[in-house]
Amino acid sequence: MNPALLHLPDAEQHLAWIQEIYDRGVRRPGTEVDAAVVEWCVELLTSWGCEVTLQPVPALTSHPGPAVVEVWPTEAPDDVHRFDGFTMPFTTAVDGATFALDQAGGCAWQHVPLTELPVSWLAEQAHAVHDPTGELAEHVHTLPFGAALGKDIDIAVDAGAGALLAVFDGPWRSSEAFVPYDGVERPIPGVWLDRDQGAAIDALLAAGPVTVRLRTEVTQRSSVDHNVIATLTGPEHADDTDRPWTVVGSHHDAPWRSAVEDASGIAQVLAQAKAWAAVPAEDRPSPLAFLLTAAHMSDGAGTQRFLADWEHRDRIGLGLHLEHIAVEAVPDGAGGLTATDRPEVRWWFVSHDWADRVAEAVAAEGLDRSLVLGPETLGPMPPTDGGFYHLADIPMVSLLAAPMYLFDPADTPEMIHVP
Repeated sequence: MNPALLHLPDAEQHLAWIQEIYDRGVRRPGTEVDAAVVEWCVELLTSWGCEVTLQPVPALTSHPGPAVVEVWPTEAPDDVHRFDGFTMPFTTAVDGATFALDQAGGCAWQHVPLTELPVSWLAEQAHAVHDPTGELAEHVHTLPFGAALGKDIDIAVDAGAGALLAVFDGPWRSSEAFVPYDGVERPIPGVWLDRDQGAAIDALLAAGPVTVRLRTEVTQRSSVDHNVIATLTGPEHADDTDRPWTVVGSHHDAPWRSAVEDASGIAQVLAQAKAWAAVPAEDRPSPLAFLLTAAHMSDGAGTQRFLADWEHRDRIGLGLHLEHIAVEAVPDGAGGLTATDRPEVRWWFVSHDWADRVAEAVAAEGLDRSLVLGPETLGPMPPTDGGFYHLADIPMVSLLAAPMYLFDPADTPEMIHVP
């Protein structure tokens, strides 16, 4: 029997940690809130007996705010319609810049529908599927971004546009998608509007040429955040043995208050650390590191720094990356979302040598709606921080759910899948 199971915190404790993190506020990288969450995690991990170090992570961080969009028929400049939107991260701030809308060289106009992925397509490529009810054969998974994977503004830049006005066209009404988040500053302004605002502007465009004036708020800063690395020795001291390290990790920053993304990941890592800290060193199978990385919302800069600089990096035997304990949500009929009692489809990206073991564990634990996938199923690496282990040729197991609200303030504690 796994000795840590005797000490694993229950769901109530997980939820209390998630609520604590959520209540602290928006914890984007480079903010005081995120730094306070790091300090809180260090206090907990130290109190349990872990040896904790902080690893500096420099990154370009983006801090967007509200946007004001004024549009009018070009031939009727007094007929001004105002819309309040959200400035896209990693774009350029402007104060009253005017453009022709939806014309070459002016302000590009895009509707960005969220991608709908037939799960059957993914299941055909999976190593294993745990779906006792057989529902996934017909299920369509709505992802949290459109076809450009959150980089819609790059289409406008490549087309020579002076700005981008984009409609977040999801099953609920929102204009607050925190994308892109790849740490690359764009040379033009960008604004998200909601679907109702998009329909109003469509009506204006249908009647003739339209002019738009943009006021956006966003700053980019060179920030230094910190990875939290908490370690426990194995049967012998780590420096005196060739035993490989097991790294259990997630990230501590987020786009919003973000219960699922990724307070739920922090809670999973804290739970593992608390449980293993209660196990005598001689009963631990290997030296263990519990990792909470910085700057996920800046191209996973924290995980990349950890794998480049950690002193035991060459002795990592497994990177176990845990993200997103999420429910599937549906429209509530009033422009919002409501949580269901179903878990969001669970993706387990797994190095090939681990696939059978993970598939057996998923089935044994009854984790329905699970797909065990190879690390290159969706590209050269999985779309998680865990994917950087794969690029570094380190065996990995990475849990990810991708609910459609992942980058939105709709990610609240009600969206946690408690079972």
